[in-house]
Amino acid sequence: MVIVKRGSIRPPLNPPAVAAAAAVTNFIRCCLFCRERRPTRVEVVMLTAARTVAAVVLVLAGHPRTAEARIGTFWHVTDFHYDLNYTTSGDPKKMCWDTRDVSRSVGEFGDYSCDAPFSLLTSAVNAMKRFKSNPDFILWTGDDTAHVPNDYFSTEVVVNIVANLTDLIASHFPNTPVFPVLGNHDYYPKNQMPVGPNRLQSEVADLWKKWFQQLEGHEENVYDSFNSSGRYVADVAGSKVTVVALNTLIWYKSNNETALLPNTSSDGLDPDEQFSWANKLLTELAKKGRKVYLVGHIPPGTFERYQQERKGFHWYQPRYNERFIQLVQQHAHVIEAQFFAHHHTDSFRLFFEEKKNQEQRIPISYQLLSPGVTPWRSTLSEETGANNPGIRLVYYNTTTGKVVDVSTYYLDLSAANLEGRAEWQLEYNFSSTYNLMSLNPVALYEVAKNMKANRTVFDLYYRANTVGLEDPEKCTEKCRLLHYCAITEMNYSRFYDCNNGVRPSWRVALAVVPFLLVLVAR
Repeated sequence: MVIVKRGSIRPPLNPPAVAAAAAVTNFIRCCLFCRERRPTRVEVVMLTAARTVAAVVLVLAGHPRTAEARIGTFWHVTDFHYDLNYTTSGDPKKMCWDTRDVSRSVGEFGDYSCDAPFSLLTSAVNAMKRFKSNPDFILWTGDDTAHVPNDYFSTEVVVNIVANLTDLIASHFPNTPVFPVLGNHDYYPKNQMPVGPNRLQSEVADLWKKWFQQLEGHEENVYDSFNSSGRYVADVAGSKVTVVALNTLIWYKSNNETALLPNTSSDGLDPDEQFSWANKLLTELAKKGRKVYLVGHIPPGTFERYQQERKGFHWYQPRYNERFIQLVQQHAHVIEAQFFAHHHTDSFRLFFEEKKNQEQRIPISYQLLSPGVTPWRSTLSEETGANNPGIRLVYYNTTTGKVVDVSTYYLDLSAANLEGRAEWQLEYNFSSTYNLMSLNPVALYEVAKNMKANRTVFDLYYRANTVGLEDPEKCTEKCRLLHYCAITEMNYSRFYDCNNGVRPSWRVALAVVPFLLVLVAR
């Protein structure tokens, strides 16, 4: 595997050229490596001719793209966590809502112990405008208020914060469609989003009404759908892509509004019937030939930066985590990609086809987790840490919906505070860093396996995980295994086995051991 060093970045790839190169590459690889003997002279001539044809196709693919194969772009931004109380004057211990670690003066653009000041948020949106001023659309996946106790908030305060950030994005991108969702910190009290209509959701729906009116929904009006349930479905104009925006807050384990509902009730098994809604919707979208992007704030699976327990740290209630996995498995043919947030870190997740032999399973879907703008050092555990602020630009094929590349931009927060200016810059491109032709489940599974086997590859991933902040040397073998298992095992029990070093085939054998011991005892 070719590794491109940090800072060595090539432009995002052209999908028609990529397809041609991939086809020829696979042909050549098969001819050279799928046989036990060396290729004959005739076969060598054939391979040379194939390379020539590929070169011609690549040149033709480099010409201006047609409407049928247009490469679009969209921004994915998330986890702003606006700190209203941030100031660079006065008592350093009172400059942030959370003052655990602030015993020094804090900088103009923020501090790793604090949530984001407005200057940082403004610089992020300015950077979006500078790097790509005319994207097809923007995904904004929530969490807009600071990590502070509910005593500092009210419904009115939360709505005002969302309004400020809405105005910030709208003023920089007045003509760009925006697909927003709420995060668990976008409700009062935080995390406790009730099922169905509520005051805060309704007031935010009014804030976003102009955006919603620009979106083309399916059957139900986008505004009405969000207003009543916090979810919606809408097409991306000029493409075959449809965004299915989920209300993940009702699946959150910290949301007592649903966590206390028994499994004996329909509400407990499927709050607001969102799984049933998604199942029916994805079936219909497949019939229409649409390509779906699943979007939400809180992701399923396990957090990759929590080492305190081998079982890991999960966000979804177990019953909803399993149903989400089943939903993706059933509709992987129409789900082209998934975009989630909440972690503040840069990572990805893989979903697999259900197989009796887990070692032979096939990856069928993937989820990209976007880094947050806030640099806040998490209180979850010491190793969770902080991150540099990050924003993400995604390149996609408007016809197939396939993600061609991902460019992550970041702000070196320490340097910005030292120099007195926010110089956002390209951190890395996914394709060149991992030597990929395009993003798909199989390719990302190869990346994950290379991360596990090759420390150099893992270090590239790990540095990006905190947006260039943390030295990969800090990540021990235990830490490295945790990341691999979080990426490849969405099921909680399988993650536990993976994180304990138990191979899938061994699990069956271990389950039989107690019965064998009983027989021996007899």
